[in-house]
Amino acid sequence: MQQIKYDEKKQPYIDLGKGYKIRLEDEEVTDEKVLEKARIELREESEIQKEAISELKELINADKSFSFPHDDDFFYKIFLRPCHHYPKSAFEKLTKYFKFQIKHKKVCENLTTESIRHVLEDDLIKYYSIRDKNGCRVLYVHGGKLWKPSKVSLNDIFRSIQLSLEAAMLEPMSQINGVSVILDMEGLALSQIVHFTPMFAAMMLEWMQECVPVRIKGVYITNNSYIFNIVFKIFKPFIGAKLRQRIHFLGNDWEKLADFLGKKCLMKKFNGELDAEDVDGKLLADLLGMYSHRFEELNKGGFI
Repeated sequence: MQQIKYDEKKQPYIDLGKGYKIRLEDEEVTDEKVLEKARIELREESEIQKEAISELKELINADKSFSFPHDDDFFYKIFLRPCHHYPKSAFEKLTKYFKFQIKHKKVCENLTTESIRHVLEDDLIKYYSIRDKNGCRVLYVHGGKLWKPSKVSLNDIFRSIQLSLEAAMLEPMSQINGVSVILDMEGLALSQIVHFTPMFAAMMLEWMQECVPVRIKGVYITNNSYIFNIVFKIFKPFIGAKLRQRIHFLGNDWEKLADFLGKKCLMKKFNGELDAEDVDGKLLADLLGMYSHRFEELNKGGFI
């Protein structure tokens, strides 16, 4: 039976059984291979990072219309890492992150675990307990037969994705390695696609491509049918070249999915080797709720 437990550092995690667990990995990275990857891909040398943090703080302080009141350098690294430690790019990402919250207040205000609990409990958003072969956090999103638009709106799903990626933003390992997204469209019906609009597509892709400080390393679309092609045509005009190269249409080609992510992190329904149960959505909501104070800290600041 799945349950929330606490490790020796009194950090909560979901025990999935058989040695598998899901937790927020908010500790600093010590693995030499990952640190070397950060040096090669993100220019993460101690002096470069120190100077970048200092310059980013100067840029923030120079803009009297903007506030980011954090003493802990951890929060500056969140925006510097995906921008390869270039302060100006990180500042642009940071301000866009908060401008989005103003521009799209409806999908950003009061974004708490409780506000999206029903999405998690309907098993539409999940984390996998094992990272992929490249060290990416694996986020699973179901947009097919389990989705009941009368109960869960598209905005609810988007808000859940926002909070899920904010959790990844709090993980140094995910800041460096990034996130892989499995988008499962099994059972998508014509009655569901009427809820997708160009306005929604533009908003979501603006956030993904310009605002959120997360390295989206791949979006793997599974069980996609001709009906999904109609939905994708709505999104296609707003997809930039970089993201377009990272979107993969796999149908039910599980071998190809395994080529991208590795079998160890994949559930058995995807012909993987992960011998763990699907995480209980209620427990996932409970776990994320235990980090509400961290989400509040992350979003402290903005335009004055």
